[in-house]
Amino acid sequence: MHKLALAQLHTCPRASRRNRQKQSWKILIQSVGLFAVAAATVVAQGTAPGPAEAADEGLRGIPVTLAGQFFDHDFVNYSLFANAIYDSNLGTLQGNQTVAGGGFGYSVGGGVTASHQSRNGFLSLSYRGDYRHYGSAGYGSGTDQNLALIYSRRLTRRWTMTTNVGAGILLYGGGFYSVAPSSASTVVTNPFSPETRFVSTGLSFSYQQTRRLSYVFSGQFYLNNYNYPGAINSVGGSGIASIVYQLTGRTSLSGSYSHTYYHYGRGAGNSTLDGGSLTLMHQFPAHWEASLTLGLMRSHAIGIISIPVSVIAGGQTVAGYVTGPYDQTSLVPSFQGSVTRYRRRTAFSVSAGQGIQPGNGIYLTSRTQFLNGTYSYSMRRSNLSFGGGYFHLTSIANSVSQGYSTGNYSGSYSYVVTRHLSANVRYDLISYGGFGSVGGFVGHRLTFGVAYSSANIPMTLF
Repeated sequence: MHKLALAQLHTCPRASRRNRQKQSWKILIQSVGLFAVAAATVVAQGTAPGPAEAADEGLRGIPVTLAGQFFDHDFVNYSLFANAIYDSNLGTLQGNQTVAGGGFGYSVGGGVTASHQSRNGFLSLSYRGDYRHYGSAGYGSGTDQNLALIYSRRLTRRWTMTTNVGAGILLYGGGFYSVAPSSASTVVTNPFSPETRFVSTGLSFSYQQTRRLSYVFSGQFYLNNYNYPGAINSVGGSGIASIVYQLTGRTSLSGSYSHTYYHYGRGAGNSTLDGGSLTLMHQFPAHWEASLTLGLMRSHAIGIISIPVSVIAGGQTVAGYVTGPYDQTSLVPSFQGSVTRYRRRTAFSVSAGQGIQPGNGIYLTSRTQFLNGTYSYSMRRSNLSFGGGYFHLTSIANSVSQGYSTGNYSGSYSYVVTRHLSANVRYDLISYGGFGSVGGFVGHRLTFGVAYSSANIPMTLF
């Protein structure tokens, strides 16, 4: 039915504009039902973080996956895939035993990518999930999930509403992933957790007072979950108020104030953050866009760390982790720069900066420095994609005498073999820093697979 509806949308040039919109909305409404079920499944299993997004994105179609570069305006694409997997090393601590050495496995799953644009709004959403099984002893099986959604609607001549959802499950932490609403939203995994689960959802309203001046009011909610004994999970929310002034047709300046609250499980305490920032954004010719944000955050963290160190580290001693009460106030400069470019054949995005995030299950409220990016190039029957990120945490709450770093890199190539059927190969690298006497490690993952797509396109990195 969906394939027939799509054929009607793209092969009936004489159909009225109203009929086209009705048909595409019908398809998308059915797709939203599937995404709602997927999101509920992820949330029910516990989940995650990510800084809130302050600026209104306007009524522009924003690709939430690299697959979006293959389409213009309205589309719905379904896919199924099966992969063979080899992991060179999983240093994840499960209980009191370290799992190391190579292991073979397989994964099967599917996904949906869809977009709809109208005169007064747009909807971009994607879901990708799989079940992964390993044959080697010590490697647990599980699921990877990734859900991303952005919806914006012009309510009146002056008011616009935007909502976003990002959620997922990362099995063994490896691989690059995309989380709405922005590339700055990050989830930092750690070597003690076989699974990292996250949710981030937000709602914003913008008011256009004049042609140049507008106001944005937004709220964000997030959950963060790690599934190993002693993990300190977090839940939080933030409210943001912004003023945006359009300096020229291509340049805008905005100022924001944010109030954020984090609460940690196991009675570990909470943090309150207040801060302000200025953001300069400019659209260059040839679809390039750049932004720069400067700000200052005040963090007040208070609580008691009472969990024994041996439990936190899965049976290993972590030198420098101090238990007991803490009450600490910190001023942290925040900054971020980003450059993006989206064309039909290419997609490029890179961002770097410093901010504050809930932590990673061992560290509580932390200053984070990050660098991440993606690049994708599409040919007639193939796609080449790359993505990666680096994150460094420094605690500004509980006393941890050392910083922690992690990095990941992914690359994939996919080729359409026959109509709707493509073959792909992918490489993932995950690098964990050490905690005290527990050394870091580097793991490599190779994936070979085939995929079915309702559209005649190859698979992308995400």
